[in-house]
Amino acid sequence: MLLAYSFALASPRVTAAAVEATGFAAAAARHGVISVPAIVANGRLAWTGAVPEPAFAERLLLAAGTPPPTI
Repeated sequence: MLLAYSFALASPRVTAAAVEATGFAAAAARHGVISVPAIVANGRLAWTGAVPEPAFAERLLLAAGTPPPTI
């Protein structure tokens, strides 16, 4: 979650919020969250599981419909 907050602080186009899935089961179900950590982007489940920062950035760009830069 700290990584998501870091991205939100770095860009006005990113927002981050932590939701306790067991305490807010309806919200978790609405987004298809069945395991944590789970990343929801643009209102839909983008991926589950912890990833390193470069993979997080790449997946966030893909979820937003923006291809990541090639090196």
